[in-house]
Amino acid sequence: MRSLETKKQLTIITAKQLENMVVETLGGHGCSGHTVVLAHGAGAFGVQSGMFDADSNILIYAVMNEDRLAGVLQDINAMMDRGHRLKAVVNDVTVLPWD
Repeated sequence: MRSLETKKQLTIITAKQLENMVVETLGGHGCSGHTVVLAHGAGAFGVQSGMFDADSNILIYAVMNEDRLAGVLQDINAMMDRGHRLKAVVNDVTVLPWD
């Protein structure tokens, strides 16, 4: 049986228009996989109904080791400093790996 591994799950909530930028950032740090889900709701930036691209949010999920996460978060923080609206949530997860 495979051994469980402890990893970090990064969830990024952002506008649909920023998907490529975030995905490229993940790839630049060696993250080989991610999941994108359309989302709608309300928060600090108002209601995001999802009816139009201009008011559609996405959730981007990626699981990685802690070392990789540090670099990704630095880049996400830099995006936020440039005025991009993102929220990053980090959780500890236990994964049964493929290999």
